[in-house]
Amino acid sequence: MSSLTLHSLDNALATRLRRYAAKHKRSLNQSAKELLSSALGIDRPTQKMRDDHRAEFEALSGTWTRKDVHDFKKATAAFSEIEESLWK
Repeated sequence: MSSLTLHSLDNALATRLRRYAAKHKRSLNQSAKELLSSALGIDRPTQKMRDDHRAEFEALSGTWTRKDVHDFKKATAAFSEIEESLWK
């Protein structure tokens, strides 16, 4: 895989790229790759290209139910207790 560095982008282009990235909740790098691919007619809208590396962990984050949280807190409550005899 190759890397590319762009120098001296004019302010209007840099601003539009930042706005595009923010609107689509992507990094500048991901947005630039997507726009270049589209402009060059390279149809590669893979999941990895649309989303950044965090997409790999999406199924693991933010999926707890209220019951899950309750059960976790109950199961780990003892870890918050201090045994005074150990600190004398």
